[in-house]
Amino acid sequence: MRLVLSIAVVVGMVALCIVGWPYGGAGGLIGGALGFLVRLGGRRLDWKERLGTAYIGALMGLPVGFMVGGFITMGLPYILTQINAPQ
Repeated sequence: MRLVLSIAVVVGMVALCIVGWPYGGAGGLIGGALGFLVRLGGRRLDWKERLGTAYIGALMGLPVGFMVGGFITMGLPYILTQINAPQ
């Protein structure tokens, strides 16, 4: 049951990134991939521990990347238009 819930969490977050693609979902997928790759090196122990650590890295990278991508896609243009607006 724990494995099913763990897999459901990742699948749900990836689905959220795909549905929210116009709002920064690409950043979520990139963040998840970077989190996975950064944590894959681990402490040079067995592969089970490396993959577990990489899985946690992907779980941390998905929402952070989604938030950063959302800021770049939606927040930054709004801020720039407010700064450059004539007064």
